[in-house]
Amino acid sequence: MPENLSKILADFPSKGYVIAPAGYGKTYLIASAVKEASHRQLILTHTFAGVNSLKTKLNLLGVPSSRYQVDTIASWSLRLCLAYPKTSGWAIENPSSKQWNKLYESCRGLLAKEFIRHVVCCTYSGIYVDEYQDCTELQHSLVCALAELLPCRILGDPLQAIFGFNDKPVDWDSSIYPHFQCLGKLQKPWRWHNAGAHELGDWLKEVRVVLLAGQKVDLTIALPKGVSKVSVDPQYLVAKQYSLLCDFLTDEGTVIALHAGDAQSKNKTHLLARTMAGKFSSIEEVEGKVLFTFLNNFQKTKAVSAGFLLVLKFATKCFTGVNDILPARTKKGEVAKLTTVTKCPDILKAANCYLDDPTSKNLRDFFHLVRDNPETSTYRRDLLNRFLHVLKIHIDGEASTLLESAHVYQREFRYSGRPIRHTKLIGTTLLVKGLEYDHAIILDADSLGMKELYVAMTRGSKSLTIITNKGSLP
Repeated sequence: MPENLSKILADFPSKGYVIAPAGYGKTYLIASAVKEASHRQLILTHTFAGVNSLKTKLNLLGVPSSRYQVDTIASWSLRLCLAYPKTSGWAIENPSSKQWNKLYESCRGLLAKEFIRHVVCCTYSGIYVDEYQDCTELQHSLVCALAELLPCRILGDPLQAIFGFNDKPVDWDSSIYPHFQCLGKLQKPWRWHNAGAHELGDWLKEVRVVLLAGQKVDLTIALPKGVSKVSVDPQYLVAKQYSLLCDFLTDEGTVIALHAGDAQSKNKTHLLARTMAGKFSSIEEVEGKVLFTFLNNFQKTKAVSAGFLLVLKFATKCFTGVNDILPARTKKGEVAKLTTVTKCPDILKAANCYLDDPTSKNLRDFFHLVRDNPETSTYRRDLLNRFLHVLKIHIDGEASTLLESAHVYQREFRYSGRPIRHTKLIGTTLLVKGLEYDHAIILDADSLGMKELYVAMTRGSKSLTIITNKGSLP
């Protein structure tokens, strides 16, 4: 890799790509290349976590915010189409999953308009697209349209292409290598070297070579410092997972425990977080389906008591111990009397207050009291925090209903990214790809395919714990 790769990217006038394995300094490279530029750059990626990571690195390097715009491909396309609804033929502010492909087609058509091309060229002087292995063919065609207007540098790693799209993912062999110039390949595992885990980083570099060759990683040989293999009888797997997570509770660093990215595994993350009583918190999917399902059903209720029953059911998705702190009548959606044996008088009063006056402020007060009660634990902090933000938007009068407030929040969320503040987390490979933690625990490595395995293995900068009964993986 050229030493001055950031300068090469900044000065490159055409279409180029960089092969960037996980943890090899890709985000730093993009930020330093943008710093070298004299005019505003458009930086596109795929996830809100990626947006947040890029903004953080740009800020750390002291790059002026006037020098760049960071966005997801989806958000940028949506914003452009909504800015010119008559020309784009697009007016849907909150597309469903089935509508995004239509949006990309509309945006691609918009970029064929001469005045839009003029606007883009006046706004930016170059483009970077991060995590390019996650592009669909439609997104790739959109990037190619932008590349006709401005210098375009794409960065990615085909070995990390784990998103399961309905649409066909971009084929590097046919769509990238013949049409984009190779500008470099990142070679040094900076994530682990910077953390002082040189042996782990060098071993993962060897693992990458093995996996790319279509071979299996041998776990029967002596493993490097920082790597642990744990074998367990399948019937005791959940108990062992719980025990291992408990071992990491005293560590001051960040810990990610990982399941696969399928729907069943997503449910396992929440169940394990609940079992851990919130000591480890589970990460929500970006779309917020659980929150929107609740709000849709809640908005359809006509009786206050029926709505409150849905509220209580939603509360159990956020907290443990909810049913233990509420009187029987409250759990039936009824106003309850305060007596000398009432367990949590403040929560009972808050519930009664909401049942008498069902405002978002009273609902927020109720959730705050449940959250702060010593007998409950928040195990889905991500879900709770989103709901509290939605309530605030409604209370502040930014939207007329809670459901509209949720759409407002989702738009803001789409543009600002998602910071994860809790240090002990359980997630899926899909939700944490591109993120870095001190320690990674692969909860059931036997269930992972080659690419998911590589993504999971490369999340922890200081240690990696693999739960598997196999001698080699995948």
